[in-house]
Amino acid sequence: MDARCPECEKVAILDDDVTNVKCPHCNFEADYDTYLEIMKDQAINMSSEYIPDRPGL
Repeated sequence: MDARCPECEKVAILDDDVTNVKCPHCNFEADYDTYLEIMKDQAINMSSEYIPDRPGL
């Protein structure tokens, strides 16, 4: 199964047991729970930095 690498943003590999994520491009490796926390933190940061582009505001 594929996952997005949090470091290089390329395709990382999620093992069949859904326990480990490893990126063959930048050698990122983490257990699945740690990976989810990293991705959750990135999503929170992206949403807090979002500024809508609406004219007149």
